[in-house]
Amino acid sequence: MLNLLIDSLKQHKRKTILSILQCTASYILVILTLSLATHTNELASNVQNATSSLYKVNDNFFNDEEKNFLAQSDNLKVLNELYEWEKTNPSFKYIIASRQNLFLDVQGLPAKFQYGYDAGHETPDAYESIQVNQQFIDHFAIQASEGRLFQAGDYNVKNDVIPIILGHEYKDYFKLKQIIHVGYMGVNLKCKVIGFLGQHSFYNNGYALKYLDRIVVFPSLEVDNIHAQDRSFMLKLFLDKTSGYIQSSLSAQKIQKLFTQKSLQLDIEPYVVEGVSNFYLTMWGLEGEQLQKVLFIFSFVIAFVALFSISTNLIAKITLRKYTYGIMIANGTRRAVINLSILFEIFFINLVSLCIAALFSFMISQNINIPILLIFSFTLSLLSFIPPWISVNRLKLSKTIRGGN
Repeated sequence: MLNLLIDSLKQHKRKTILSILQCTASYILVILTLSLATHTNELASNVQNATSSLYKVNDNFFNDEEKNFLAQSDNLKVLNELYEWEKTNPSFKYIIASRQNLFLDVQGLPAKFQYGYDAGHETPDAYESIQVNQQFIDHFAIQASEGRLFQAGDYNVKNDVIPIILGHEYKDYFKLKQIIHVGYMGVNLKCKVIGFLGQHSFYNNGYALKYLDRIVVFPSLEVDNIHAQDRSFMLKLFLDKTSGYIQSSLSAQKIQKLFTQKSLQLDIEPYVVEGVSNFYLTMWGLEGEQLQKVLFIFSFVIAFVALFSISTNLIAKITLRKYTYGIMIANGTRRAVINLSILFEIFFINLVSLCIAALFSFMISQNINIPILLIFSFTLSLLSFIPPWISVNRLKLSKTIRGGN
């Protein structure tokens, strides 16, 4: 059988090479399509998670009302009690995404990072920042391209060095473990870069999906003793922390009722629960599941073309070797042995093609699903074997030998 396989590969080399090239091209298309489909599925899931059952909680303090509220130090206890209730309430998951600009003591950063740059009036030394808790990182599937994300101990306001994570575009200007002096709500803090976000990380700010590529991610600071720091700083800190996001299967009306009851209990103006805008991943004018169906159909078409190409080439080779197979069968070689050699040849062609395609595709997209590809290759090999198997089993000895090659 091994001699049969080697002999078949040596003869008609052009058809073997052609089969490998056609199969390789098909595998490359399948790999890239699967990679795109996987990436699309991840994005669609993240976008859906960023908008599904998500609500925004806002306080009712504006301008002078906020100043008057923060001027009363007794309200620190009120805000602390509201925050503790929010983060421990079993009816919902509480997500902090507070926005406060930071003042960074750095040199050489391009103006594009400065606050207000996109609106045409950047503020020197002020940079956009978002303060988050662990629920924010989990809910929006935030990942680091380098370094790490926040851990439990990173949120403690008592830390001598506060860890920060920088958006992807900061990678060219900062290094991991670099120390930065930061001005945050009138307090000077020593911070250390612990990671850089993956490119195009995003969250839902209630009105749009906002990229984090140019944003400094700051831990939402936790305190053991609310009177341990300056009261004006703590009041502002807690006011920011209590206006967050709610992720819950409950309706907005039920969540609003919970917040109204708690606000009245604390004798403050009831916080308002608002719906968050929904968004859908689109590409080529298609949304979410429609796009994934198109990619699936595209993969199926590629697989069918690959199956047709391999089968056609193998049947052509069998046709050219009919006389040889006829003589071998007449001399006692079983058809099963010939079929087995053809099956091994198919597996050989698929294996070589898969290795070449995987190597080429890895240079383009490193997201290759090996288990699925192996299953696909094995299935394609078995299906490709059906036409040659029929051809060999239908081979008539007398007619084949009389007809010659």
